[in-house]
Amino acid sequence: MWIVRDVKTGAIPFFMVTSSRSGLHVLVVLTNMKNVEKEAEKVLKTRIDKVVYIHDGATVYNAFTWLNVEHKRVTFNERDYAEQGFRSLKHRISSMDFHFPWNTNRFTLTRWLSLFFLAYNALYAPVYFPDRGVIINVNISNE
Repeated sequence: MWIVRDVKTGAIPFFMVTSSRSGLHVLVVLTNMKNVEKEAEKVLKTRIDKVVYIHDGATVYNAFTWLNVEHKRVTFNERDYAEQGFRSLKHRISSMDFHFPWNTNRFTLTRWLSLFFLAYNALYAPVYFPDRGVIINVNISNE
């Protein structure tokens, strides 16, 4: 599973379920994130200046260098922040193991995760209205 999380807002704008990891998957993530950035620029009416991808240094992330994308290898602090998305997901679905049998298909899993991250973003990520100068953050504890 791939999760892209905004370090500033905590929002998860993109995720992807795959059975493996490769440079091709990194390209798919980057392509989808470019689309997310364009959509965010239209909706928020603001320019997204700089995106730096943070990762744990697995060899698959060498594709960031090949594709000339700014990235940073981190092991603690910022990486822990990125892992919070996984921890929250694991915590919330641990009691639902019987809902996902071993033969669940990828479509069902992706559909369920889409709803989970929609709710997650609505509850835990701030909402910006730049034209009104308003920032709303419900900030419900995730513990």
